[in-house]
Amino acid sequence: MTDWKAAFTTTFGAPASAVSARIWAEVYGDEYPAELDTYSFVTRTDLRRIAAETRLEPGGRLADIGCGRGGPGLWVAARTYATLTGVDIAETALASARRRAEAMDVEATEFLVGDFQDTGLDDASFEAVMSVDALLFAPDKRRACAEFARILVPGGRLLVTTWDFDGQPANRPPQVADHRPLLEAAGFDVLSYEETPDWRARQRRTMELSLERVAELAAESGQDPAQLRASLEQTLRNQDLMTRRVLMVASRRV
Repeated sequence: MTDWKAAFTTTFGAPASAVSARIWAEVYGDEYPAELDTYSFVTRTDLRRIAAETRLEPGGRLADIGCGRGGPGLWVAARTYATLTGVDIAETALASARRRAEAMDVEATEFLVGDFQDTGLDDASFEAVMSVDALLFAPDKRRACAEFARILVPGGRLLVTTWDFDGQPANRPPQVADHRPLLEAAGFDVLSYEETPDWRARQRRTMELSLERVAELAAESGQDPAQLRASLEQTLRNQDLMTRRVLMVASRRV
């Protein structure tokens, strides 16, 4: 299995890909939040829904687990007037997130090294927890859901985008067919479990265009074109095992 901490440290230590950004903009159009340098398939519609479903009051406490360069969490925090704590395994990602927080003038923020099984955050310390397209990489999703519950106050809201699978994708941690039983076992009431619009066509087209422009992507990153092509082709095969991309909303039981 891949050492994901090392892999993401390298990925986020490099500049965001301009070639990938052009591909995402072509596929997603106005739904692409280009200004956030996201490393995910998140859309503006997703972000608006997450912000609304946090139900945060100004000054409320929001955690973004697997925050990457911080864009989505900062976007939601700015619109809900929340204080934000971002957690990621890659310090390089957190360094970018701190710079982005300063550029976006979102002052009440901190970014800490941690992971889905051990965030390092205090018990019952947040009114809302979000995670965008990152739970896929949690090595133990049952423990991740328990950690979400631990750091939320009773009645706190959980907002997650991720994928259900009908098989095990190559070179990925164990996946599940449905996350609702894990959430319920961890002490959540699942309020909404919705498939996001047009996710499959968009993801496939993004990968197809990446394969068409593999030479540009390789030149930009310094990767071997053949290895990059093989990786993109494997990603396409893994996508075939996805049954749905979901935006789930849950509340920690009181």
